[in-house]
Amino acid sequence: MPRSKPSQWGGQAIAPVLLFLFALPAAAYHLTLEANPAAPFPFLGKFGTVTLHVYGGGVRAETIWLNGFSRNGASAITVENPYGRMYTDVPIADIGAVLHKLGRADVENVPEPQRAPEVAGKVGNVEARRYRLVYGPEAWIDIWTTRAIPENPQLRAIVNEFVRGIAPGAAASMRTIPGTPLYVELNFRRYKKLSLLRLKSLSPGNDGEEEALRVGALYFRAPLLDALWK
Repeated sequence: MPRSKPSQWGGQAIAPVLLFLFALPAAAYHLTLEANPAAPFPFLGKFGTVTLHVYGGGVRAETIWLNGFSRNGASAITVENPYGRMYTDVPIADIGAVLHKLGRADVENVPEPQRAPEVAGKVGNVEARRYRLVYGPEAWIDIWTTRAIPENPQLRAIVNEFVRGIAPGAAASMRTIPGTPLYVELNFRRYKKLSLLRLKSLSPGNDGEEEALRVGALYFRAPLLDALWK
């Protein structure tokens, strides 16, 4: 769980992992996150838990059913079906339409939230800041981000489209939150301290990046995304 406390970079010892990160080139890191979108949005349940691998050059997502990756600057996500050995490219701008095809969320018409004051703290051993989006007296979303690693533009673009597809009212606020997300917690009447995203690991180096950001061997291109649902 994140810890809220004043950030003391002065005389405080910095976690060893961050020392390694700062000693390496800016893009040499591997951030692993775990997302659980199905709890508040059952129509995403078929994907189960989503593991996100974020590298300096792009991002990869792995689920029990479909995988996907996107390199920095790409306009599409390459979606793979590992069981059928098929893949196709889905424009990032179409994420909202894909989500609406899977089902509807009951938060789509929620108005844009208010921003609470920022709070400094840590997620694990990583320096972070908390940004709270307030929807009411007992309804808010906490988003913890870090600037200890370079912000990944592809992760940002995908998250923005994902949020826009589920809750358009929150999309504008999400775009103004700086840094790389490490932990996201939902606090609503039906969901108390529900973790939507959490940090699994952050390590120096980019071992596995090239393999993670390319199509697997012996895959063939599917004409449409619908072919991968089967």
